[in-house]
Amino acid sequence: MRRLALGAMAALIAACPPASAGFLDEVGSVGEEQIKEKEELRKMQSEIDDIKSTVGGAMQQLRQINDQAQQSQNLKEVHLFAREGTWQIREGENVSCLTYNSKIPGPVIHAVQGDPVKIVLHNQMKTSTSLYFHGLNAPHGVNGLPRSGQGLVEPGQTFVYQFVAGDPGTYWYHPHIVHADQRLRGLFGVLIVESRLKSRGADLDLPLVFSRMQVKKETVKPAKGAASTVLKAAAGSGESHYLINGKEAPMIPPLELRRGARVKLRLINAGDEAVPLHLSGHKLELSSINGGDRLEPHVFRDTFTLQPSDSVDAEFQANNPGVWSLASELFHQASRDGRFPGGMAMIVRYSEARVK
Repeated sequence: MRRLALGAMAALIAACPPASAGFLDEVGSVGEEQIKEKEELRKMQSEIDDIKSTVGGAMQQLRQINDQAQQSQNLKEVHLFAREGTWQIREGENVSCLTYNSKIPGPVIHAVQGDPVKIVLHNQMKTSTSLYFHGLNAPHGVNGLPRSGQGLVEPGQTFVYQFVAGDPGTYWYHPHIVHADQRLRGLFGVLIVESRLKSRGADLDLPLVFSRMQVKKETVKPAKGAASTVLKAAAGSGESHYLINGKEAPMIPPLELRRGARVKLRLINAGDEAVPLHLSGHKLELSSINGGDRLEPHVFRDTFTLQPSDSVDAEFQANNPGVWSLASELFHQASRDGRFPGGMAMIVRYSEARVK
């Protein structure tokens, strides 16, 4: 049986004709064409990948350009000019002091959370100065100890402070501690960071900066003419003047209220003494201290003490018509020559009372 099977196989092989050369050539050409097609497909895929990479890079650059344009559009830029000047603290008394943009306090700076801020300090004084954003969580290059080339601004020079506005709250700016005497002579201002979330705010939003300025009399003898006496702010000596927003009562503008209004006071102590504050006829609701330190639940106070360098957000409902006062509880801070009001004392009155 085995011999018969082997014979049949041999006969079958003999019956099959051998493959022709043309057939083999045809098979070879098909293989080469498939290889070429695969190579072309690989090149096409590589080109597509290159195009995708180029488009992706272009889109990323476009997004970066859009982001930069958006940031540029939202950029808050403020110029502060630190200079010597004259400021009227009360009727008939002009004091030679230091100011930002010729005012005490300096301009209120408003920014929105997440937006870039650029503050340019121009030193037009005869001595070096610096700038510190109190309570603000900012990089070292902005709020670090000032030194040459990094926050120390020599006379006649400028310095740019750039940062992104962080947590919403009430902050304030002034020279760094190495120039604390300049703060006591009038260099300070308010920085407010608003939340990006839209919400109903207070009907009246008012920053109030409490400060103490020591003033001494100096005799000036010009080359020609009679000598004259001037008042000059001098940290560490002289007579103390207690101010709200750079003014002494009764020159402080009254706080005018409308019944039912919600009032927000941004209270800052730029001086070197504690100030116990009392708003007669109302209770203050303390919601925040020193910028982002939220008080939850809110604290209600009849009287509270504003410590040196503190910033406190306090609100109240105007629901008790009449004429009241917001003043220090220390008589020497709220009087002048033994009379009230003087110093840190301001009138709070409703429109109904004013009309009568």
